[in-house]
Amino acid sequence: MNAETVTAVCAVVIAVASLVVSVYQTHAMRQHNRHAVHPILQLHRGWPPGGRAGIRLINSGLGPAVIVGSTLTVDDEVLGAWNHPVSTTSETACRCAHPL
Repeated sequence: MNAETVTAVCAVVIAVASLVVSVYQTHAMRQHNRHAVHPILQLHRGWPPGGRAGIRLINSGLGPAVIVGSTLTVDDEVLGAWNHPVSTTSETACRCAHPL
């Protein structure tokens, strides 16, 4: 083998290795981006002195959270659905309309 053949083979090996690294990096980047925009739901409960008890569901993640249904259950008894959101400053809160 002469020097030109060795140089050509090395160039092809380097090009194929670069292609493999590029494809892997693109796959890893897409997977990271998919995981980065998930919703993170947090459930907060509160009962201020002299006030009504409430539960607040907050989306702290970057992605949209789609709530498709809700049911309020106390001691294995279904009281109903929470379907009346109450808007507060920058969050959306849901309060139970049923007396406990």
